[in-house]
Amino acid sequence: MASDSNKDINNETEVLDENSKKECHKCKLLEEENRKLEEENRKLVDEIEKFNNDLIGNKDFNKTLAAIIDKHKKEIKSKDEEIKSKDKEIKSKDKEIKSKDDEIINLKKKHQYELGSAKTFRLSDDDKNNPTNLNEDISQIQEDLEFYVTNLRPKTDIEINLKNISRLLNDSKVKKSKITYTLNSSSELNDYMPLIKAVLQRHVLRTILDYFDKYNRKNSLELQFLKQAEDLENLAKRLEKERTGSDAITSALSVKIRQQSFAALGNRGFSNIKETNTLHDFIKDSKDKLNKEMESYRKILDAKKKEDVEKKVTDLIREVVRLFYFRLKTQEPIAEFKWLDDNDEFEPNQMEEYDEGENENGSVEMCIFPLIYKNDESQPNKLQAYTKATVFIRNNSLLNSSDKNPNSIAKFFRIFI
Repeated sequence: MASDSNKDINNETEVLDENSKKECHKCKLLEEENRKLEEENRKLVDEIEKFNNDLIGNKDFNKTLAAIIDKHKKEIKSKDEEIKSKDKEIKSKDKEIKSKDDEIINLKKKHQYELGSAKTFRLSDDDKNNPTNLNEDISQIQEDLEFYVTNLRPKTDIEINLKNISRLLNDSKVKKSKITYTLNSSSELNDYMPLIKAVLQRHVLRTILDYFDKYNRKNSLELQFLKQAEDLENLAKRLEKERTGSDAITSALSVKIRQQSFAALGNRGFSNIKETNTLHDFIKDSKDKLNKEMESYRKILDAKKKEDVEKKVTDLIREVVRLFYFRLKTQEPIAEFKWLDDNDEFEPNQMEEYDEGENENGSVEMCIFPLIYKNDESQPNKLQAYTKATVFIRNNSLLNSSDKNPNSIAKFFRIFI
């Protein structure tokens, strides 16, 4: 039994030894494998370290390379800027040369224009004395006259002096008119109203012109300028006539002196005094006198309306004087004005009426606004109408049928403005 037991033990021991050997062999294999892994790991660490060292070296190189590239970029940029600067300088020189060329061309044009202007009397389109612009200003004066006179209504705002209006109507009618006006009652005003407004507009205009005709203040800048301009114009005429030569400049000189001198007066004449910014004495005196004169014919009772109307008269006086005494003389030939008070026949080439064609048989009762004309050199005895006269027409055929009722006469008149 004991031997069997030992045998079993030995067998088990052998098995264990065999197993132990196997396990040891496995351990050795594992150790070898572990050693190899450690070796591989060490090599890998070395490679990583070497790679990192190489990478660090590459960064320095990249920095150096980047610095070189940046330097070259800066040099290239500097060269570009230098090229641009030179190009800009060249363009500036080209522009300067072109400017000089343009200046030379403009000087030539200006010289040619001035030479041409010195020989021609035509006024440019933008000149305020150009015929078209002058006609517009004439129309504006007519509108301003109408505003200043007012529409004479309503009766609560305007008081009309019948006696003075009657006298003015009789003084203002054409010389051949045989009608005598007598207004006795305000009830007649409606029939006569168009004629009353017309005669007051005429009276305002003629009164302003009369003020200037009588203005003779010796220290007046305008009158001194006017006299010396006329003297210089006459000297220019003498220079052309009394000295030999055939140049166009001298031949045109007297007209150019007149045009420029009267254009200046038309622009600045009787303007406010610059130093004190006050009204010119002629304008101030004329304004006060005219407002007082008009009060004798129509009195404005409404204070606000009176202020608005009388404020307008300052510009009206100034523009009337400038136009009739200065600006008409800028025209070539000189434009003149004439009141058509001698003839009661309607002449369509010199007169204007409101309802054209309705009063073919009518006669002129009153000239409201004068004829502005030029002398026609081709027909010395014939006037060339520049702006037609505005006239008040009497219808003769209707007048003949109303002789029995003198107060109804006004119903057959028309006002033409």
